[in-house]
Amino acid sequence: MSTYYRTREGQLTAVDTRTALTSNYGTSVTAAVQTPPNTQKIGVLMVSFANNGASNGASCVQVVLSGDGLKDGEQSFSVGSITVDGTPATAKNYEPIMIPVDLPVVANGLISVEGAMQGTDTGSVEMSVTLGYQ
Repeated sequence: MSTYYRTREGQLTAVDTRTALTSNYGTSVTAAVQTPPNTQKIGVLMVSFANNGASNGASCVQVVLSGDGLKDGEQSFSVGSITVDGTPATAKNYEPIMIPVDLPVVANGLISVEGAMQGTDTGSVEMSVTLGYQ
């Protein structure tokens, strides 16, 4: 079975707000990803994020997938947390993570990719999410 990868990325700038990821490294795209034909599921999520550490505080970061391309409806995943304590702008980079999942999809359906952070606004978060279809 082939694997197809689709990536969306963007910047999260406010807490308690979902942000559609509408770029693909310099190319403007819609936040919705069309499920490739002949695929049954998303088997892996690959997520990378970084924070500019603009202010002290702590926040949690999540990925939200929604749309008619998901057989079981909206899904959300906690992907990490951010703490800035001390001098702001001492930001940290986080290792990319791979999350094995088994999310049934509807062929040719659309899946919106959003990022969100909750807690204290520690600054802008750059996020990239790759869906691995099988």
